[in-house]
Amino acid sequence: MKDPTFRTIFQAAFASDSAMPYDYQCRLACGERGKKTEAEWLSGGTEAHARLINIPTGLGKTAAVVLAWLWNRVVQPDAAARAAWPRRLVYCLPMRTLVEQTRDNIFEWLVRLSYTASPDHEKVLHAAEKLPEKARKRFESAKAELRKFTAQIEHVTEPLFWLLDHSPIILMGGEDAGEWDTHPEREAILIGTQDMLLSRALNRGYGMSRYRWPMHFGLLNNDALWVMDETQLMGVGVETSAQLNGFRSDEKIPTVGACPTWWMSATLDGSRFATVDHREIAASLPTEELSKEEKEKPDSRPKALFEAKKSVSKCALALSAALKGGDYAKQFATLIAERHAALLEKPQEQGTLTLVVVNRVSRAREIFQALTVAAKSGKQPLCDPARVALVHSRFRRGDRKKHEALLFGNGDRIVIATQAVEAGVDVSARLLITELAPWSSLVQRMGRCNRRAEFSDAEVLWVDIEPDAKGELLLPYTLEELAKARDAITPLTDASPRSLKKRGETVAEEKIIRPVIRRRDLVDLFDTTPDICGQDLDISRYIRDGDDNDVQFFWRDIAEKASPSREDNPPPHRDELCRVSIGDAKKFFDKMKDTRAWRWNALEKSWEKDGKPRPGGVYLLAASAGGYSGTLGWTGEPQDKPTPHPPASGRHETHDGDPDTWKREWLELDRHTEDVVCETAAITSALALADGDAATLRTAAWWHDVGKAHGEFQKMLINGDATREGTLWAKSANKDGKCSRIGFRHELASALAWLLAGVPDAPERDLVAYLIAAHHGKVRLSIR
Repeated sequence: MKDPTFRTIFQAAFASDSAMPYDYQCRLACGERGKKTEAEWLSGGTEAHARLINIPTGLGKTAAVVLAWLWNRVVQPDAAARAAWPRRLVYCLPMRTLVEQTRDNIFEWLVRLSYTASPDHEKVLHAAEKLPEKARKRFESAKAELRKFTAQIEHVTEPLFWLLDHSPIILMGGEDAGEWDTHPEREAILIGTQDMLLSRALNRGYGMSRYRWPMHFGLLNNDALWVMDETQLMGVGVETSAQLNGFRSDEKIPTVGACPTWWMSATLDGSRFATVDHREIAASLPTEELSKEEKEKPDSRPKALFEAKKSVSKCALALSAALKGGDYAKQFATLIAERHAALLEKPQEQGTLTLVVVNRVSRAREIFQALTVAAKSGKQPLCDPARVALVHSRFRRGDRKKHEALLFGNGDRIVIATQAVEAGVDVSARLLITELAPWSSLVQRMGRCNRRAEFSDAEVLWVDIEPDAKGELLLPYTLEELAKARDAITPLTDASPRSLKKRGETVAEEKIIRPVIRRRDLVDLFDTTPDICGQDLDISRYIRDGDDNDVQFFWRDIAEKASPSREDNPPPHRDELCRVSIGDAKKFFDKMKDTRAWRWNALEKSWEKDGKPRPGGVYLLAASAGGYSGTLGWTGEPQDKPTPHPPASGRHETHDGDPDTWKREWLELDRHTEDVVCETAAITSALALADGDAATLRTAAWWHDVGKAHGEFQKMLINGDATREGTLWAKSANKDGKCSRIGFRHELASALAWLLAGVPDAPERDLVAYLIAAHHGKVRLSIR
């Protein structure tokens, strides 16, 4: 067997032996070349350290980091070097749109690599059916090409198959990520928004069972490579990730395995990583950039993309106090229709995408309606509604996908969007029209124009925003941010990445003071018990800036003056959920004469009326309360009544519930304990834990369910079945039973039994008690 090289897996991932990785991609995966031959360089790996990655848009940053991780953790021949790399790749993005695009790319690479490792395996062919249609067709046509690389990577068939079956794992509002956290010893690729991932890293996971918070906290802060992509859109998330990297790096929070962070953007501000507990580390962070040779090499792809031309000019139209609302939308729509029609007179083989990016969801909706709805009856709309899409982050999943199908489609089309397409979205517009925004945002928006260097007449138009008395037209940005951006873009005539980089060197970004999490704050978050009012410590200030924090709404048919029942209203399915900013949610709640919003209370096991939305919360709304349109997304207007899409069934989370105990089969307590001990031994062995740590976990495993021997718990399991008496049971085939002791928790009884009957001078005695008590996440540091 010929040993693989990084080039091998890169070519297999892209199904072509002519697909050559850029030098910077090779450096990320294999380290600096130095005096090595190319073969020596690309057959070795590198160490996993924190770093900055400052690479222009369109040059494969996602492929660079994902394939670098796959090469070092899964494929490269040196087993010791593989074991030294983090076993989890945590890919963090600022918005949902980017998550789904990244997921599709990574899954396509996994399918190709798995097929390459074992080209005749039915499992791969079955998995390939889950690919999006275009990707599936690419895979079918590339099978013969992929077989060329089989001999070089067939030794990693098993780990690739594991990843194919279990990754990428999506951590995003409303997504069911499955029980990935029950396999801490296996490789995993996790992709999520900063809300979902950073909240988990702070032990307050948004949109998930509170009782699994500690599992995600542990797995994301140990043995994981974090990739923070498109950092210019992350706000305070950058500072929070820097602080967490600092804690993990200087042993203020010791970790198992390496847990570094890579920060990545086309517009990287290195000063933001020098936070109070990360300052010394930040000063020594290596930065990966294109070399001068990569930028200047004739006929190279990086050079073509770096110099992709697009003219820049200012529109006569401007947003001002005198021209706002409907009038502004109508004039903007007319401008779009005229400029798009002019381009259609010069047809392109690739089709013409006109991309419009505005700063507020409300303006995007108004412009979309002005383009697609006839002003007067009997008249035609300005553009064919079938060729116009609206893209923003305030849609339910199914409605959003209808619009995104046009965004990522072919032919001539117009897309009205917000910051949801600002970065990382793989589209290449022939015409970009954008409102004035901060310089880093403008650079990202202009990166969506002529992204693949395929147009000779690509153009960027920008619309100025004149400040009003209250500054409302400028939102969500400040007067200072837009003034600097205006000064930077006004002299520009070309928006190629080369021109933008040169211009950006003269733009000083405004220094923003943001809240910074300290070690004592993180320690306070270790206890997940809610306060006596049922509320949790608010971490939103460490997740996103200011009011840029979301809640999730879903709608059901609830009769007037009635409350939702537990039986008729199961937990929401991901397709029901709509993300809404906390500011808009509060305004909507204030509009409701009678609060028609509820939140599930796991302690009381009922829907509880709630008139104060909190970041990360999930709320059930009566459909009659309105606020959502299937065409426009979230509007906040009571007259817009959504159609509910409830799931057929679902299980509510409750504090005293033990769904795993009711497995519809009888299982003896001693047999279950032996199974858990064996599984614990397998995991500790796979993780190569120190003998003392493994012994502590093994002791906790032996004792973890002793409390189930309690008479009240056994009575609940047996539930009157006399044939089951005389045996201690761990699992029951009866329907969910009810313990006569309110609030009884078997794991607390187990911990007390250990403290009473265990060896008094046993090593780590208190740690064992804690592990026993906390193994369901419902007993932590406080006892209800």
